[in-house]
Amino acid sequence: MAHFASILSASTRKTVLVTGCDMYAGFQIACMMLKHKGKHFEEVYAVYFEENHLVHELKKHGACCIKLAIADGADKVAKAYSKADVVVVVPPVSDEKWEEDACVFVSAVEKAKVKGLVLCSKIGVEKMGGFRMLEPLLKMEQAYEKVKGEVEAASLVRCSLHIDMLWLFRRQIASEHSIKLPASPDAKFAPLAEADGAQGLYNMLVDPKFPTGTYELTGPKQVDFKTITEHAASMIDNSITYKQIGRQEMEEYLMQQEDVCENVVCFLADMLEAVSKGLVEKCGGDLEKLLGKQPMSVERYLEKNADSFKP
Repeated sequence: MAHFASILSASTRKTVLVTGCDMYAGFQIACMMLKHKGKHFEEVYAVYFEENHLVHELKKHGACCIKLAIADGADKVAKAYSKADVVVVVPPVSDEKWEEDACVFVSAVEKAKVKGLVLCSKIGVEKMGGFRMLEPLLKMEQAYEKVKGEVEAASLVRCSLHIDMLWLFRRQIASEHSIKLPASPDAKFAPLAEADGAQGLYNMLVDPKFPTGTYELTGPKQVDFKTITEHAASMIDNSITYKQIGRQEMEEYLMQQEDVCENVVCFLADMLEAVSKGLVEKCGGDLEKLLGKQPMSVERYLEKNADSFKP
């Protein structure tokens, strides 16, 4: 199988398309590609379901933004994909049809005759069949297995839960001095920073030393929410405590915020439940290999972003 780097270097177009750009994960990846526009990419296409402040930012930075929905069907998705040499499929969780047929965002690759495919997924997805909002990930991985032989280069990139999800609770942390989540305080996982994940994925695309295949991206070590809270207390405010709450209470809190859609809230709730059940415990070295350095720790993330969590 070819490398992504060889596909891009041989192409006269040098184009990449990223889906899910109305959510933070897709936005970060698209931003990383835009940062290197003119070097490895001549055009960066950013696909979104609902226009929001993230899409506005991408437009300002020169992305060619495309509104695309699962309901548009395979032909329209394939038409958008055909503009790109490499497609990075960030699961379109914000789409109102997310639970019904998200696989179209993978299967359309074959019709579009795309040369390179990256599917982003989650660690532990093979055990998540009972989670309503996570089950589409499993189906997307199954679709990936069917189409990966039809492209020149294909990689599956599974990520742990991102530590950046704390950003959604910044007002709560600042005003109530508390981290309140529907997750066991002792549940172990190895969270990574979105920026590290985006950088690692970019490196995989442009550096020929990284082969295609399956990558599992995690932070440098396992932590639990009790430990995360202790780090937050030392970096932000020593009165910060952790409280395990019900799923509904968290969902109601997040739905009060602007630009946070219900699907994303329910997806996060399912992920936190999966963490609580020990399904996302894995900690490995793939991200460190892609970055060429140790990924950002929870302590470093909180130290770097401490001001965002203060009143």
